[in-house]
Amino acid sequence: MKKILLIATACFFSASFIHAQTVTSFAGKVNANPASNFSNVTADVDDAYFYLPEGLTWDSKGNLYVTESNKIRLIRGGKAYNRSGKLGDPSFSLGYKNGTGVAAEYYNPTSAVVDASDNVYIVDAENHAIRKLTSFKNVGDGQVSSTFAGANPVGGWGTSGYKDGSKTGARFNTPKGITMDGSGNLYVTDFLNHCIRKITASGNVTTLAGKGTEAGNKDATGGANVRFTTPYGIAMLDANTLVMTDLGNAAIRKVNISTGSTTTICGGLGSKDGSLAEARFRSPRGIAVVNGLIYVCDGTAIRVIDEQNGTVSTFAGSTSQTGNKDGVGADARFGNLYGMGYDGGNAIYVTDQRNHIIKKVTIDNLAPTADFSVTKSNIEINEEITITDISGGKPATKRSWKIEHTDGTTTNVVVVQGDLNKDKDITVKFKATGVYKVTLDVTNEFGNDVVSKSVINVSTVGINEVREASFLDVYPNPVTGNLINLHLDQGSFNNTVVRLMDLRGNVVTQETAFSGTDFQLNLPELAKGVYYVLIQDEQLIATKKVMVH
Repeated sequence: MKKILLIATACFFSASFIHAQTVTSFAGKVNANPASNFSNVTADVDDAYFYLPEGLTWDSKGNLYVTESNKIRLIRGGKAYNRSGKLGDPSFSLGYKNGTGVAAEYYNPTSAVVDASDNVYIVDAENHAIRKLTSFKNVGDGQVSSTFAGANPVGGWGTSGYKDGSKTGARFNTPKGITMDGSGNLYVTDFLNHCIRKITASGNVTTLAGKGTEAGNKDATGGANVRFTTPYGIAMLDANTLVMTDLGNAAIRKVNISTGSTTTICGGLGSKDGSLAEARFRSPRGIAVVNGLIYVCDGTAIRVIDEQNGTVSTFAGSTSQTGNKDGVGADARFGNLYGMGYDGGNAIYVTDQRNHIIKKVTIDNLAPTADFSVTKSNIEINEEITITDISGGKPATKRSWKIEHTDGTTTNVVVVQGDLNKDKDITVKFKATGVYKVTLDVTNEFGNDVVSKSVINVSTVGINEVREASFLDVYPNPVTGNLINLHLDQGSFNNTVVRLMDLRGNVVTQETAFSGTDFQLNLPELAKGVYYVLIQDEQLIATKKVMVH
């Protein structure tokens, strides 16, 4: 029999699963009666009761802070801890008091941000102040709350007003959102003063955009000429620009952090996807920026703004239906969304105040989805082929390849192994026959993924005839017992290695057929799925797909 080139079906199966804006429950039990259901003790995140959760922010250790009606909660290791704020019935535990741990008091804090030292700056909305919470050390070490900007408590409550000044000399009127630039400056949406305030790291408060106490809807190149109506959420769009939700105008606006120059990206009251000019919003509040895209909490839906392509679309949830349902994209349901936070990876988190819970929303096309292609699957010894990284998601910052023989021997097992980050292509040459598995491991700033495929089949030099594996019969197929029969319509077995392999190229079982045209392969207990029978000797290499039901 002439030597035959392997004609095998390449197994293109990836280890990754793509998540397209998948919404999952993250923390909290649906709370229909928050005045009676509240958590005063440490609880698993699934068992904790929240009351009007809103602000979300992370420190450098991965701790998540949540602002709610009367306190600041911290989530770490799957548990929710009360870190600051008075315990008890939330509707009777509001106040304004600086102190350590549960000795502190708040009145509807709405958002928070963490500085480079892990200090937490909290917008204490109804106390009209910005509070500072010292960094987390350990569960037993209480965090101290103090007033960073805005009036100190008078008679147990804050003092509203409009005044630029230093630290406690400044005045706010129901501030809502907060963010921080790379220099440590804070930016606050001063809700009922209808303006954006800037607070330096030393505590000096100035008005960046808008005219305090005067509402309106006006873009302008000078900050004092800009008009907002009840600005709410705020985030850094880039190093020099803020993006914010102008709730009263149902608009999304951006503000230069140096000049206060403001332009409207899109908006107007309604509920419509489309171009930037066509898009309308119902009640935009929380906002976050991920990979240049702007995500907005808009009532019962998360909207996404692609300024570069000029579009607004519904990312998750429904603009017309409420509820509480995990799901993908439009299949998910929310009650009423307020706060939004980005975890620095491939997910945003939102607070649903109607249900008093926190949801996680995975963003597709950020984390890598490993995949590759080959120029040829069936080659001869010493023939070169090119393997190309075609992974999805953002481009990899690191990629590692491993190409190995699948027969488990110690000879010529690894052809290529190591980090080859410069190019997406690698060129390889093989010195031994057989089936080879390629593993690609890719990493970017949003995550990591790995894929393995048994995809390269190498035959002996000098092949002048190509024949498909139609000469190999395998039965019963689907498999119904612990034996499968192999029959060669042409030629005969001659010390032929017979392997059963799974889709990743792993050998499940292996025996040798010494002669004849028929052979029985003994099978172990097999999980349901797809397998491949591979036969190989000096005369032939062939494969056949086998189903196990």
